[in-house]
Amino acid sequence: MKQTEKIKSKTKRILIKKCHICGTLMESNSEIKKCEHCGKSFLPCHYFNKVHAKTSQELSNLFAEVDELHEEDLVKGIHVIW
Repeated sequence: MKQTEKIKSKTKRILIKKCHICGTLMESNSEIKKCEHCGKSFLPCHYFNKVHAKTSQELSNLFAEVDELHEEDLVKGIHVIW
């Protein structure tokens, strides 16, 4: 019997987000901070469960990479991980 090795292929996950103001679809490898079409700023996922940032640098650090997000972190109808 021939043994087969399981090959793990690491695929890059992409976050797709729809702007709730203008409807533009955006893709990124991390949480999107601002709409590229209308300029609407977004909060990170589960913002109120995280520490409230006092400076813009602290707020920027709250945005996660796609690999750190789970389906339950996303707002249904606005986000999807592909």
